[in-house]
Amino acid sequence: MTRFRMTDWSGALALGILALMLSAPAEAGCRIGFDVGSSGVRVGAANSAAQARTSIDYLADVWADNRIDTSVEPTIRAFATLPAEAGLPDGCDSVAGGYSAWRLAMERGNPAEVAEALRLIHARTGVALYVIPQDVEGTYGFYAARQALGDRLRDPYILDIGGGSMQIASIHTGWGAALGQKAWRKTYCHDGKGSDVAACVLNPVGPEAMALASKLLAREVASARAALGPLEQATAVSAPLVKTMHPVIRYLAGQGRIPVDGVGETSFTIGALEATIRVLMDKDDDALLRYLDNCPELAGRAICTPSFLPTLVSDMLMAHAFMAGLGIRRLELAEASITNVPGLLADTRAWGWRDRYECYLSRLADQGVRAFKSAPATCPR
Repeated sequence: MTRFRMTDWSGALALGILALMLSAPAEAGCRIGFDVGSSGVRVGAANSAAQARTSIDYLADVWADNRIDTSVEPTIRAFATLPAEAGLPDGCDSVAGGYSAWRLAMERGNPAEVAEALRLIHARTGVALYVIPQDVEGTYGFYAARQALGDRLRDPYILDIGGGSMQIASIHTGWGAALGQKAWRKTYCHDGKGSDVAACVLNPVGPEAMALASKLLAREVASARAALGPLEQATAVSAPLVKTMHPVIRYLAGQGRIPVDGVGETSFTIGALEATIRVLMDKDDDALLRYLDNCPELAGRAICTPSFLPTLVSDMLMAHAFMAGLGIRRLELAEASITNVPGLLADTRAWGWRDRYECYLSRLADQGVRAFKSAPATCPR
């Protein structure tokens, strides 16, 4: 059975974060950033909490033909309409970062075609959209988490799982892979369930699921451990863990269906996660909903939504594989609106390339994703 390839990066992030902090202007002025993720576009601005978002399935676009093509026009519309929806002023300088889906299009398709798509978007909107390297995205994630959480960020590492990629990052080092929720589901469907359908039926995952997930993720976990070393604790900041996984674990502990040891208001241990997987692994989607009592409220919020149940247990399997492989005994949870916008707006390379965008596109076609990390000053204006 052929495995899907999940690329990863690792390396020191200290210099990247330090450069980001030192180069961030004290007054950014009227600047807007677009976070173009695997499943949509989010807009934000410097010195403003205003945001707006629209859904665009970039990963589905790339998986169809290894290109970013059908999502180009929706991207142009998003760039044109989202600032007004967020109540942001007209005429601001704008930049955008494209992440996991755009990197995948570069890897699987033709970099020159990606550059042409970006050139078209820029011509129609005036927005300079860059394909951001995975390590730079990790830098942005930690920067945003520290900005949003402040003293609540008690652990040196954050764990962020998106739709198309995941990052584990600190001020000193980091690791990431093209292994978000959607990408992991596709891999598990193909290699674990023998299905070529990207969104196949995963549940029930079965009694051997933890061993299978550990096997499927062995290369990525080994890569993360080589980059990070053993960890004892980390802080998860992404919605799959904070808004669904942890509330489900807390609810089951409160109902006496798993041991209460290891389950806190803002954390859970690997033992609590294993116990939860064991009571859920034999259930299909309908049985999961019944077992979870139709997703009741806990602390004023539903513990789950039916639409997320098809991937609940598989998400737990991925979290468990990395916790076990890295030695993380306890995972702290911190709810925050983490986007790549603050890091992008603070990154002087984004503004340097904005004034030399045609040169950036030429380098992108020639050098690939690493073009963003080259020096804009070496290009003519």
